[in-house]
Amino acid sequence: MAVTHTLAGPESTISSSLDLRNTKIGLLDHMGFGNMGDAAIHESFVQNIRKRLPNACLIAFSQNPADTATRHNIQSFPISWNYPGWNDSERGQASARSVGSRMHSLFKESHVVNRLGKRVYRFFKELAHMSRCFRIVRSLDLLIISGGGQLCDLWWIQPYNVFKFCVLSKLAGTPVCMVGVGADLIRARSSRFFARWAVRLANYASFRDAESQELIRSIGVTGETHVCPDPAYGLDLGDYGIGRTSKGPRPKVGLNPMGFCDPRAWPRQDVQIYNSYLDKLAEFSSWLLAQNYDLELFTSDIGVDKFALDDLMGKILVRTSPEPFRRVVCRPVLDLRELLQQMATFDFVVTPKFHGVVFSHLLGKPVVALSYLPKIDYLMRRAGHDQYCLDIEDFDVNSMIDRFTSLVQESDRLRTVFRETSTAYADALRMEFDNLLQRETC
Repeated sequence: MAVTHTLAGPESTISSSLDLRNTKIGLLDHMGFGNMGDAAIHESFVQNIRKRLPNACLIAFSQNPADTATRHNIQSFPISWNYPGWNDSERGQASARSVGSRMHSLFKESHVVNRLGKRVYRFFKELAHMSRCFRIVRSLDLLIISGGGQLCDLWWIQPYNVFKFCVLSKLAGTPVCMVGVGADLIRARSSRFFARWAVRLANYASFRDAESQELIRSIGVTGETHVCPDPAYGLDLGDYGIGRTSKGPRPKVGLNPMGFCDPRAWPRQDVQIYNSYLDKLAEFSSWLLAQNYDLELFTSDIGVDKFALDDLMGKILVRTSPEPFRRVVCRPVLDLRELLQQMATFDFVVTPKFHGVVFSHLLGKPVVALSYLPKIDYLMRRAGHDQYCLDIEDFDVNSMIDRFTSLVQESDRLRTVFRETSTAYADALRMEFDNLLQRETC
């Protein structure tokens, strides 16, 4: 199987003026609430920058700077103004909050005026946040925007934040590169505007797949853009202590229930769809146990999946007798290293997560994907196993059993395919990082 990616680096126009001994680089990603895909992308950049620029000073912009600073050991700042703990430390913010409180008290009897007052308050808070971010961006030699869904309005604020930092970078005279980002479901007119102009303002833009690139072109971007694999494929797994794992008495399936349409955790809220999806997973789980598989529930995004893990365990319990239920383990982990070590113990994986599939490729684990966005279909198709990709809403248990049975039969071939895919993607990303950072590596 041939794995190809169109790749052209930023060559001599992005960072030719950088002092390679003392470079200050910013990394922006909407991360920080337990999504291990975001953590893997960020860690890939940290690893690869450190290899090429060991003395570089790295800072991050994220949704949860405290988590990012702890997880990646770099200084971090919030993408948005309403992150608690940053604005509170700013001189003048207490006064702004006081003004906002007085406005709320003054106009609380008028619903219309109260809404207007809140918008005015948020507008000025955003201006204050942008002013501080501008000072930080101006101190950088390079800003890198990365992460899978940066140009997707499923979580509607992300295209705006990317646009905002591209504007700030232009005003500050700081080169900005978008590297391996994804574009999905840019439906709202405002999201299309923000995505279009963010790419236009960037000094360099590459997308994680040709479909993302084509979507960006369809909304009016005519300039040169590129394609490179998802940056998580650039992870050096040698840093995670993943070796050969001892086999248990039975093959183990890792199953990742996602909070799809869960009103407590998902932007699209539909409790009927959520329960139907988990019911089908519970029935499939009961079949696995009857076929003498061990089952481990896991997650790559505890912020979205925490309720689904407990709900699925309950649904399996009522469908299963006590003896086989003892072979069901629910073990969510909160650290990328622990997640990869956990997945290394699986023989097969079932996941609805894009990076659940990526991690399966990296670890050589045959995987069935339940797709909730086109990006997952694209990923499975490019790696040559799209027959094991099912729609998360429309799949039925019998078809899932059929696909899983075929997956087991094809497991040796798939492991070979995943090794080839991961190696090819890592090589492409090595070129991307070399070009981006203007430095040849041995």
